[in-house]
Amino acid sequence: MLPTPPARPSRSGTVPAASRVPGAGTPDRLTVNLYAATLKRAAGPADHRSVHPFQRLLLPSAAFAALAIMIAALLPGRAAADFNGPLVRTDPATAVTDTTATLNGLLDANGRDTLYAFQYGTTTRYGGQTPTQGIDQHQKRAVSATVTGLTPGTVYHYRLVAQQAGRFGVFSGGDQTFTTAATPAAAPAPAAPAPAIPAATPPTALPAAAPVAALGTSVVVAPVKGTVLVKVPGAAGFVALGGANAQVPTGAILDTRKGQVALTTALDGGRTQTATFERGVFQVRQSKTGHGLTDIFLRGPAPACGTSRATGRAAAVTKRKPKKRQLWGRDKGGRFRTHGSNSVATVRGTSWITTDTCTGTRTTVKAGAVSVRDVHRHRTVLVRAGHSYLARRR
Repeated sequence: MLPTPPARPSRSGTVPAASRVPGAGTPDRLTVNLYAATLKRAAGPADHRSVHPFQRLLLPSAAFAALAIMIAALLPGRAAADFNGPLVRTDPATAVTDTTATLNGLLDANGRDTLYAFQYGTTTRYGGQTPTQGIDQHQKRAVSATVTGLTPGTVYHYRLVAQQAGRFGVFSGGDQTFTTAATPAAAPAPAAPAPAIPAATPPTALPAAAPVAALGTSVVVAPVKGTVLVKVPGAAGFVALGGANAQVPTGAILDTRKGQVALTTALDGGRTQTATFERGVFQVRQSKTGHGLTDIFLRGPAPACGTSRATGRAAAVTKRKPKKRQLWGRDKGGRFRTHGSNSVATVRGTSWITTDTCTGTRTTVKAGAVSVRDVHRHRTVLVRAGHSYLARRR
């Protein structure tokens, strides 16, 4: 903040820091006068520049005038302007809101570089000040500063103050006031409409529970694409699966030669596993004590494997039978194994094909790995992706 010079003692009393108390909105040329008379607090604005503490002149009038002319001749050309100090005026505030305002004033440097700021507060003691700024010695212009964080609905006092380097004293414009706007009242909340009485609705049936696989008892099947047929134990023939999941008992046979089916079976602890199968006919089985291991048996017509000495009638029947049967499967870390005529393939999160032919049962692995048990040679072979194993028939 700009400093305020202390009062000095004199023979006639205390000398005030500034020799003039300005009126509101008028220019002020405050200067320090070491010979000014005492300025009482209760007195109104007064100009003390011409008050002399002595009852009579120290020199005759003519001699005093001559001495003044000599001193003026010795001073630099700008001495008179420097003595006058800057011209400072406080102007009305603008852009006043509930918490902000723009303080305005006019400042004439009057020949010296000048610093200025606005002092403000709720009383004439102010207490707040804007950041100090400056103008050069040749400038005369309007100045302003914005203050924030004000209290709504409050009267504030403010003034423009200035100081020049090398000069003792602070020059101020007159005191001005403004009042911040009151905080706008919150709009009353609209009355809540009366709650509408819901119309009576007829009772509806509870949604059917989703089918769930039961360990060793039932599985859940859902067609993925194409046409999938299913034949449950004891049924006379196959029926087509609808579009939703269906629960079927273990031992059911599924025909996926023209479609693909998702098969979900139960594991220990209430968990489930899912695999997809296609391009074949198979039967699904699961033991209650097998910890969720699900067995897939190839079904459908067996490969036609006739001999050269077969009779004409037998040869015709053989000709009508297919040369192979197969099943494509895919799972992600489940416990499934497929049974062909000559081998059993236990999968390990993979994509695989099981094919029965007249030569034997071939297990082809597309991804992952499959453990193949050769039921005739009594050995187990691990088949990885890109390879196959043929368990020859006897």
